[in-house]
Amino acid sequence: MLLDELLNGFPRERFLQEHYLRRPFTGASAAERLQRLGTWETIDFLVEETACDVLLARQGVPYPGDRPTTAKAARELFAQGYTLALRQPDLHHPDLAQLARAFSAELHGRINLHIYCTPAGHHGFGWHCDPEEVFILQTAGRKDYLLRENTLHPVPLPESVPSGSLAAQEKTPVETHSLSAGDFIYIPGGHWHMAQATEEALSISIGLMPPTLLDLLDGVRAALASSPVWRRRMPSLGRASSLDDPSKLALLRTLLSELGGEVQRQLADPGYPLRFLAQTARFYLRSTGIRGNGR
Repeated sequence: MLLDELLNGFPRERFLQEHYLRRPFTGASAAERLQRLGTWETIDFLVEETACDVLLARQGVPYPGDRPTTAKAARELFAQGYTLALRQPDLHHPDLAQLARAFSAELHGRINLHIYCTPAGHHGFGWHCDPEEVFILQTAGRKDYLLRENTLHPVPLPESVPSGSLAAQEKTPVETHSLSAGDFIYIPGGHWHMAQATEEALSISIGLMPPTLLDLLDGVRAALASSPVWRRRMPSLGRASSLDDPSKLALLRTLLSELGGEVQRQLADPGYPLRFLAQTARFYLRSTGIRGNGR
């Protein structure tokens, strides 16, 4: 199992109970086999031969120009201090696709995979947090990761990620985790973090978004949407309505009661947990993998 390999002898059950979804974890020299996936050879291929999205930033400021289309152009920007962030390379590279699928299958979540190339003495992005659980595999060089707990907007959703400027208002202590080639770090979702390369550094970042309790409601909504009973429209509630305001409120209370009863019935269905697991697993796996290398 990939997670066991990364933990390198640290008990998986202990990691899941004490760290996963809770607090950071650093593994020393636990990802050496995976170093070959994050090399300049891989990066050159993704830049030149695929349509992989490439984001560039220097000291927190995005690059204003176009995406580089040659390895030479990419390395010239790197030499100018720009961090290269190759986003979702698993859609273009079979070995990275396999890595994404393994994480998705083992921890049950949607994968958001990146490769980062950061020049020595630089950082690409300032303080920020991610909604995903983040596993970073250091494949070359050395990087210092600065982390602090997020108490101001913990457990963010993808649609409500707070601005990094909020991190400056935190009172929680800053931890420094130094990674060398082959090491990895786990950063819980919502934790503030930024990274500074002490020498030229390459890394693979695997963001994993597990299902939330709200996703259970989304599954019920999808089931209700298949029925015309729950797709029916409400009567006019505007000024032209024949109903006065007390009658409108009474109608809405009745409808909410009916809807609440049906949602409760759906959630209590003994077959729903199995359907939810199967449907989400298929969705997560479909979101990884090769989708074509053409531009």
